[in-house]
Amino acid sequence: MDTLKKEDYANYIRRNKKGKKPPIACAICGEDDKSVIERHHVDGRNNSEWIKPLCKNCHTKITAEQNKLSPKARSKDATLQNLKAFNIISLGALLRLIGERLINIGMGMTVHV
Repeated sequence: MDTLKKEDYANYIRRNKKGKKPPIACAICGEDDKSVIERHHVDGRNNSEWIKPLCKNCHTKITAEQNKLSPKARSKDATLQNLKAFNIISLGALLRLIGERLINIGMGMTVHV
């Protein structure tokens, strides 16, 4: 789902008409299939209750970055320095995916002459 097509947007609007509960969708790519949405703890399960819905693909990419730190360096007993580093890595991975998505959307919107 790299570019948002008019019909996809129309379907999204139709599903979200006033009075209906909007579907939970991936905060990065917009995937709204409930069977692939997972709860991502932004600062890790041990350190935060800040949760974002992510599809399995986006969740795996961000978690892979988080897991580059040892379990000890990202535990609730980690040093303040390591917890800050983990927070920066977690937010950076999330922002990188969002940035890539925005670039793809913008490129899809350009008119080629």
